[in-house]
Amino acid sequence: MRSQRERLLEAMVRVAAAKGYEATTVPDVVEFAGLSEDAFYEEFEDKSACFLEAYDAVIDVLIAHVASAFEAAAGEPWPEKIAAGLGGLVELLAIEADIARMAMVEVTAAGDDARERYRAALARFTPFLEEGRAYSGQGDELPADTARFAIGGATSMIFDEIRAGRGPELKRILPDLVFAVLMPYLGPEAAEDEMRRVVSQGG
Repeated sequence: MRSQRERLLEAMVRVAAAKGYEATTVPDVVEFAGLSEDAFYEEFEDKSACFLEAYDAVIDVLIAHVASAFEAAAGEPWPEKIAAGLGGLVELLAIEADIARMAMVEVTAAGDDARERYRAALARFTPFLEEGRAYSGQGDELPADTARFAIGGATSMIFDEIRAGRGPELKRILPDLVFAVLMPYLGPEAAEDEMRRVVSQGG
């Protein structure tokens, strides 16, 4: 049996994805969860507190999914591990439309605290890129913010697709995401080669 806190967090994800954060109300959330408003306020101070905790839980799921795919490619060259991790990410986001919308779109409408959580969430993807400096052969010549540039380029494409209602089709842009992440490290020609490899594998 899930706790009432877990039920409320799940309800927040589903309702915020369906209605948008701003239109979501505490009565909406408790109705979806099958609980009372008293139960809600036993667990959370307000709608924002519930949303932020639900968002953190969603990001934990996404990071774990990327890490699993990345680690499954251990022993492969770094670009192939990146492609595997991105493949795991788009696979989950395509299947879980509510998670995708909450994680990438609604968080930007939920106020300053949520936007700060979003920036912190993106930073959690940087460890997957750490090998890129050594692999590229450029090492310290790369800008300090190279990982942020790479992640920002990929997430902006994902954001646009989800906002346009094309979340279930995210696998279609996997080659472009691979290019966006690898290009700052490898340069356009090598990144394009990796993009073609993903296409040839059906990505």
